[in-house]
Amino acid sequence: MSTPRVIRVAIIGCGSYGAEHAKFLATFAGVKLGAVADLDAARAEDFRQKYGADYATTDVARIWADREIEAVWICTQHHTHAPLAEAAAAAGKHFFLEKPLALTLADCDRIVAAVERAGVTASSGFKLRFFPAVAAAKAFLAKPTLTVAQVLDDHWASDFWANDPVQGGGNVLSQGCHIVDTVLHLHPTPPVRVYAAGGNRHHPTRDIVDTAAITLTFADGAVANVAVGDCGVSPHSSKFALQQSDGARSFSLYNRLNSLMTREDKKITEHPAQPEDGAAVIDRAFVSALANNQPSPCSIRSARRTTAVMLAAIESIHTGRTVDLTAPPYAAAMVLS
Repeated sequence: MSTPRVIRVAIIGCGSYGAEHAKFLATFAGVKLGAVADLDAARAEDFRQKYGADYATTDVARIWADREIEAVWICTQHHTHAPLAEAAAAAGKHFFLEKPLALTLADCDRIVAAVERAGVTASSGFKLRFFPAVAAAKAFLAKPTLTVAQVLDDHWASDFWANDPVQGGGNVLSQGCHIVDTVLHLHPTPPVRVYAAGGNRHHPTRDIVDTAAITLTFADGAVANVAVGDCGVSPHSSKFALQQSDGARSFSLYNRLNSLMTREDKKITEHPAQPEDGAAVIDRAFVSALANNQPSPCSIRSARRTTAVMLAAIESIHTGRTVDLTAPPYAAAMVLS
């Protein structure tokens, strides 16, 4: 009997997101956490001890040179994503990159080019696609006509790094990408236009957009309205919520998209709620793809498309105009293959 292959991996960035992934990677039978890296040596060492990694380092070059490391999880601040992804790909490492892919189209293009040049498998952190209730909703309603969705969080502190315009990009770009990616995932045709209104309502010391109402039009004529902001969690529908209809059927995703209610022929069915599985829901899919030499479960090109739509929405907020996603500079990012 052959011994199952164990994939040796590393985590770069020992903060809260890194910890979410470490909880899975440190316990999953098909993975060995070989290394952890952070700019803070003490934090990296604490991480190593807590999650049982072989070694901790402040020098990512050690990970790139480690031939036993097959894949890395990049869980760092958003402005570092492109250089770290390029370095990982150049070293022949498969990689998982937390969302958003990057904060600019140029950096997204750099990441896509590096992955395709090196031929590595890379995935982005859009875990909502993999929630069981989301998968069931997609199977129930394949061609939506109208989508209404939201990610509404409680207030983010202005000095929080994700609200820094350089490091994190602000709430709408940093977190709004989660729900917009899910909306794109649930539509069978690509987005072609975006119009948005909003601005900075709660963080006057930061040059960011923190509130947005976004309207997307798809190639088949379907439309979606998406609300994003850190203006307070909705007490009934929760932080993440999404509903769709196709003229005959409809569904509601709520409870952070872990609960699903469907309606067909005027009959409402409440499906069993699923417990939220954290980062494991997407890490498991990525590890499986690596172990079985399968394509990425959340491709870098699709993650680039999501960032492009977010950037177009922010452009629309600033200009007051509809943005054509089929024209430069966004058109190339709409192509997934």
